[in-house]
Amino acid sequence: MAHEPAETGESETLAISLRTYLSETCFSFTGLTGKQATQSITRAVVQWVGASGWRCRTEAQMRYIDPTRLKNGGCIAYWEPSWSAYLDLRVIRKDGPSIAVEIDRADESTAVDKLRDEALRGRPALWIRWHGALRTELPAGVARLHLPTRSSKAPLRYSLAPVAGTEAITLGPAVTLEARADALRRDQQRIAEEKRAAARPQEPGPIRCYR
Repeated sequence: MAHEPAETGESETLAISLRTYLSETCFSFTGLTGKQATQSITRAVVQWVGASGWRCRTEAQMRYIDPTRLKNGGCIAYWEPSWSAYLDLRVIRKDGPSIAVEIDRADESTAVDKLRDEALRGRPALWIRWHGALRTELPAGVARLHLPTRSSKAPLRYSLAPVAGTEAITLGPAVTLEARADALRRDQQRIAEEKRAAARPQEPGPIRCYR
């Protein structure tokens, strides 16, 4: 089903709604490992989804827009972008396009690429970034909610003070009609390539050599 280009305003509205929910429920945690903190935030987001009358899928499969190519990285051959990718959450709504959600502790992840492509398809995109400084520029259509945590050493543990409703929300620009049209063209190329790949004998996956 085709959707209108994602307006950054809708992603911002969703980020504000989530921030308000976390504030009203006094969401916080203390002394969690990185994995436990991510799980705690994910549970809170799922609860917000339910409270909004929506439902969601975790580890929801998505497709990058750009056609994938086999690249040579010295001892490693790899597909870029990968053939498959997964969103942390895909929120399903009856009254609008699905929402793409990524939850990360650091900027060094594939979240930006996944959210960028979902926004180009006309879907709101929400990045929940917790801990650390924010460095990555946001692509069009993406909103980022920052949850600043504190960390301790030996052992490394994270704590989040109760959300106050003032946590920073950062926005990318709006998706233009030109960018949307170009993304649709590249997306169709990717779909065609996937069909051709499925019809061919299985090709070798990434190759790694050992010294």
